[in-house]
Amino acid sequence: MRLYFLKTLRVRLLLLVLFAVIPALGAIAYTASEQRRLAVVQIQRNVLQLAEFIAHEEEQILQGARQMLIALTKFIEKENTQPSECNAFCADLLKQFRRYANLGAVKPNGEIYCSAVPLNRSLNAAEQLWFRRAVEAGGFAAGDYHIGRITGKPVLVLAYPAINAAGDTLAVVFAALDLQWLNQHKFEIEDQLPDDFTITQLDENGVVLAQQPEPGQWPERTMPKSSLFKEILSQKKGVIRAPGPQGKPFIYAFAPVHSSLRNRQIYVILGLSERYTFADSNRILLRNLTLLGIVALAAMLAAWFGGELFILRQIKTMVQASRRLAAGELNTRTGLPYGKDELSQLAKAFDEMAAALEQRRAERRLAEKELRRSQELFRNLSTHLQVVREEERTRIARQIHDDLGQALTALKIDISWLNNKLPDERDIIREKLKSMVALVDETVQTVRKVSEDLRPGILDDFGLSAAIEWQAEEFQKRTGIECRTVYSEEFDLNKEQSTNLFRIVQESLTNVIRHAEATKVEIRINAKDDILVLEIQDNGQGITEAAIANSRSFGLIGIKERAHSLGGEVTITGARNEGTCLTVKMPISERENCHD
Repeated sequence: MRLYFLKTLRVRLLLLVLFAVIPALGAIAYTASEQRRLAVVQIQRNVLQLAEFIAHEEEQILQGARQMLIALTKFIEKENTQPSECNAFCADLLKQFRRYANLGAVKPNGEIYCSAVPLNRSLNAAEQLWFRRAVEAGGFAAGDYHIGRITGKPVLVLAYPAINAAGDTLAVVFAALDLQWLNQHKFEIEDQLPDDFTITQLDENGVVLAQQPEPGQWPERTMPKSSLFKEILSQKKGVIRAPGPQGKPFIYAFAPVHSSLRNRQIYVILGLSERYTFADSNRILLRNLTLLGIVALAAMLAAWFGGELFILRQIKTMVQASRRLAAGELNTRTGLPYGKDELSQLAKAFDEMAAALEQRRAERRLAEKELRRSQELFRNLSTHLQVVREEERTRIARQIHDDLGQALTALKIDISWLNNKLPDERDIIREKLKSMVALVDETVQTVRKVSEDLRPGILDDFGLSAAIEWQAEEFQKRTGIECRTVYSEEFDLNKEQSTNLFRIVQESLTNVIRHAEATKVEIRINAKDDILVLEIQDNGQGITEAAIANSRSFGLIGIKERAHSLGGEVTITGARNEGTCLTVKMPISERENCHD
């Protein structure tokens, strides 16, 4: 059923519409893929801009910190500057610059000289990296991020040495950048991002330096040695897909930051959920698919109903006309208007074909009628010729039997009379007369045989059964082939039937002699329900289909014509080396039998 459904023209039209939609579907898919690619490119651009923004802001912070530290060194270099004055000055600066967690100065031995944030205990900065770098470099230096011992906040300390004219270090001033505040200040772009975004700064060791939107949770954290971190280290810059918070699929874009505050490689990573990243492309894809679905549905409806209106209705009409034509209604026409379109031309060709078939059928019927008339005339003529021939045979046989036989008998009597009248001394003449009598006897026998061959008197005197038995005996004597007859019951036939059946038997036995190479022949006659069946069976080499159908098999043709003249039919069967069976079936006429 499914295969039949797919073979209908209407379904094929729908499939063509669907196939026509496939390229559009491919174009939509390609467009969606391209929009996704552009979205990823845009994220990469954003992270590069973010890296540039971070680097630029750090540069500005660095420049401002440098200037502020230089001003602080100038204040420290004044004579008789007391720690309390320094504390007050640093505290006043700290109020003006909220990005700093602390400002202060350290003596060359590392002891903290002053601090904007009050000290709870005595502290020494000699082992701090920022202090050592500033002393060793003799200029501006920066340490690494750490939790400040004074402020307790994550900070990045910048330092600058105060050096006198002799080149001795009088003190090292420092400014501790509040990284939590700095992180918040840098990433004000979070207002443009979804709630589940992440912006992370990561060093080459996997240490998280800053993270949004949870800035307070980043210090001292280390990113696991995951595939994301390995990709960042190997590619340096790019976009990858990886699981994000709560296992959601995320797009991560990363790029290096050229930081002046840190002395190691820093990476900024922007993470966005795929749902947000591809929201526009998905929305456009959904819109395009919806529009394509509407167009496809409209096209399928047009194909469904339009196909019925413009194609299927005409085709169904032609199919119905074809079925009526196949059923023999050659006067069938489609009734469709003729136009220039293909279906109209097809309907016109169909109607022309039907008209031609109708004309040919009329011509064929006329020819068949003439042929039947000719066949009837031929059969009538053939029957008449057979009757005339049989009558002629009968007449000739009677004349030979009566006239010639009587003349020969009279001649024999006269010769016998002469023989009796001759004197005894005429022995030579007597011998001659005896020879003449013997010749006359032979001639009489020949006359009788010719007369019987022309028309056996036994057929007219004793009927068909006796005639066939006599013919079988003669056949067996003449050929040495065993021939027996079988009769199931008595039957009564008219003269015409008896004559034709006898001639059929004669012709069949003649064919056995000529072609069968048989050793045995059986003739069976059975009459039942007013139907007479004559069977002549031999055990010879068998007859072939080609021999049966041969137009030059005049003996078989004569048998068939004789049977047809009796209203009967002939069946001939044979198999190689299994003999041949000729069967004649005919109705038994109720006319009185003529044995004269």
